[in-house]
Amino acid sequence: MKCTSSIFLGFIFIFLFYERTNGQASQTSRSITVVRTASKIIADGKLDEEIWQTAPLADSFINKWPTDTGRARLQTEVRIVYDDQYIYFGIKAYMADKLPVIQSLKRDINPYYSDGVSVVLDPANKSTSGYTFGVNASGAQMDGIVQVNSDTFDWDTKWYSATHMYVGYWTAELAIPFRSFRFPDGATQWGINFIRNDMTNNCFSTWNQVPIQFFGANLNCLGKIIFSHDVPRVSGNNAFIPYVSSKIDQEGEKISVTPNAGIDAKIAVNSSLNLDITVNPDFSEVDVDRQIINLDRFNVLLPERRTFFLENSDLFSNLGIENAAVPFVSRTIGLTADGRIVPIIAGLRFTGNINPSFRLGVMNIQSAEKYGQSPQNYTVAAFDHKIFKRSNIRGIVTNRQEISGNQSKDPGATYNRVAGAELNFLSNNTRFNGRAGYYHSFNPGNLKSSGFGLASIGYTDKHINFTAGWSQIDSNYISDLGFTPRLYNYDAVNDTTVRIGYNAYTQSFDYTFYPRSKKTMNSIDLSVKTNEYFTQLNTFSEFNGNTGLDFLFANRREASVAWFQNSVSLPFQTTIFSEAGSLPKAKYNFGFLQLKFQSNFLKPFSWGLTFEHGGYYNGKRTTYTGNIKYRRQPWGNFEIDFVYNKIVLNGKEIRPFIIGPTIEFAFSTTLFWTTFLQYNTEIKNFNVNSRLQWRFKPGSDIYLVYTDNYLTDGLVHSSRNLVFKLSYWLN
Repeated sequence: MKCTSSIFLGFIFIFLFYERTNGQASQTSRSITVVRTASKIIADGKLDEEIWQTAPLADSFINKWPTDTGRARLQTEVRIVYDDQYIYFGIKAYMADKLPVIQSLKRDINPYYSDGVSVVLDPANKSTSGYTFGVNASGAQMDGIVQVNSDTFDWDTKWYSATHMYVGYWTAELAIPFRSFRFPDGATQWGINFIRNDMTNNCFSTWNQVPIQFFGANLNCLGKIIFSHDVPRVSGNNAFIPYVSSKIDQEGEKISVTPNAGIDAKIAVNSSLNLDITVNPDFSEVDVDRQIINLDRFNVLLPERRTFFLENSDLFSNLGIENAAVPFVSRTIGLTADGRIVPIIAGLRFTGNINPSFRLGVMNIQSAEKYGQSPQNYTVAAFDHKIFKRSNIRGIVTNRQEISGNQSKDPGATYNRVAGAELNFLSNNTRFNGRAGYYHSFNPGNLKSSGFGLASIGYTDKHINFTAGWSQIDSNYISDLGFTPRLYNYDAVNDTTVRIGYNAYTQSFDYTFYPRSKKTMNSIDLSVKTNEYFTQLNTFSEFNGNTGLDFLFANRREASVAWFQNSVSLPFQTTIFSEAGSLPKAKYNFGFLQLKFQSNFLKPFSWGLTFEHGGYYNGKRTTYTGNIKYRRQPWGNFEIDFVYNKIVLNGKEIRPFIIGPTIEFAFSTTLFWTTFLQYNTEIKNFNVNSRLQWRFKPGSDIYLVYTDNYLTDGLVHSSRNLVFKLSYWLN
């Protein structure tokens, strides 16, 4: 009943606004025809080749933010040509009389917050998935995978670029091999856009117009690139990346040396389908997890950082409800719940477009035996089929299978499977959206009540963003490869975890006001959000909601104030912090005030602070979360992050805190050194992680990683290791 009424009210809301809406996708539909060249182009950033004088030109950039109309204050010119192997972009970006803002020379770091230019490509021209390549004014590269209205910069491929600084403007050349990404064979039109970051004036502009409420690389707002001749057929589009490494471990007085080797391969099945293979992968170079103090009684999901799982991850992971009920989370493979590494023997991933409207992905991973866990085989298959103009149907099947002859004593642990699909609707004018989906869990014993269903509707325009949704998770919806934290409730008396199915009803409303004059304020946002949870017997479980105001000033400072209200009915005696004892089974009502401020992070010195104070179950909580950062442009970043809590529960006071300094040196666009420290009183650990990376050739790296751990009580040494790793891209 609550689901029906929420969604019905949402439809009424949409209907009331429908007659007053006009299309909100891009108001321009630009296109450019590019020509093939026989001239040799060297990507040195100087644009001194003759072809750049006559190549087709993309110019007249349009404001994107803080306003989305009118010509950009500082203009950008992009010329495009191609040959049998590369597509080239020659860029001329005009400057003011200020030095450009460069956050770092490091690859993929804050790509949109340095002065720079990026290219967004949708080779399938279907607005489902694409690529972005870009450089900042000092030559640092960024590349990533673009989804419909978001992107990730964890994808990495082989390409070439350089920049050059002149009086009044800077230039860049990008040479991107056709073999570095996948595209449909024979396609003569691609989606394309260009994004200019003008951080000296604190604004963004694009070639094809992008409404202010959308992400700059939005695939629904692309122009077109038309090839004068067919796109070259790419042959031998394969890459092999072998590695060798050596690790020195010390625990107490024991020292061990472990050599290692493996290989990754990227095999082109055809121009738009790719097979990725990894044998004995090594992720020792990956950044350590940023530690947190979890104030909730449920687990939190830490981000995936391993490259093999990040490439094309949108196809496998953009399903379900983010941070609430996700059918597949790659961190469940090769990592224990507490972050320990389980060796992966080998894996493969088959992804790409079967046709321009249909994407397919299949992944299979084999893990080894470790920490008493039997060897496991993991299979994930997902698809994305575009329907209508901007909508799609997505589906997934996951399977975890115990394969050892010496199987677990628990027969329920031998396998777990989940299958499901959902429809994602987006209207042609991009204002109205809706979702509906169902997933089912298959386990030994054919357990009943094993489903997960969801439905939502929404409306978005320049000022309003409204959503109303419902979801239901049954008590036996077990997803070993997924993430369903609220399903699992800890019973402190019996020291066990109990699955309790529930229904969730969510509503959110945001209204953003954009003042005509941007001299003082860029925007003011009012938000109201509520979440209600009931057991499947329709008994109350939890309510949490918040309302707040956010002020974004023209000088890029940001301030917000919000009130959070909670009502929680604990089903069992529950422990959140062991030092404070267990909370009795009862209903708790509490609220707290949140104040936030962030200074202009584009300045060399910036800082931010969040203050929270109010009730916390049967006690009180005061939390300070902040950061202080100094940038020595362009070679150094020095930052301190901290979280401090003063918590009273059951009449006992505890003060868990984390302080984490980070020191980053970028000696050039290919040589970086980052040291990250974390002092965490909650887990009583002091961690040091220092990583030196030299990208000596595109796609090829040498890493030297040092990790050290101490107990916070007396700084007693716990463990340390040193890793050397060399990887080399061959194609």
